[in-house]
Amino acid sequence: MLVDAPELNQTGGPESRDYLRSLCDGTRALVDEDDFQIGQDPYGRVLAVVTCAGMNANAAMIASGHAVTYYAFCSASEFGTAAWSGCSSQPPPPPGNCDPAYPDVCIPSPGLDCKDIPYRNFRVIYNVPNPDPHRFDGDHDGVGCEN
Repeated sequence: MLVDAPELNQTGGPESRDYLRSLCDGTRALVDEDDFQIGQDPYGRVLAVVTCAGMNANAAMIASGHAVTYYAFCSASEFGTAAWSGCSSQPPPPPGNCDPAYPDVCIPSPGLDCKDIPYRNFRVIYNVPNPDPHRFDGDHDGVGCEN
């Protein structure tokens, strides 16, 4: 939640896992599930802030460079206003005729592909008049142009 670390089969994945283990292995962890996203992860993960050894592991992962802020969920997370999340440093979408299906980025005209825009891993909502008009969310998990 708000933390995007590489998968184990990606560059940096094993190092990110090992860093997290170095922070938390052998300690008791407190898992504070995100009240705004309970049960909403399409991959079955628990979206939460993890505290171990008195340290916010999410913040430590971002600060160390082993993970980055996952901006697509900033506005959908109870932790989106927390200083550690990096969400406040996210530039706002540019002004213009923005499609409401993509509330966190400004994508105006239909007929674009992921290769045509600079955004990745952004929120796609379906309760709008024209849901996902660009078809950025091919697997319908609520995240567009996934890496």
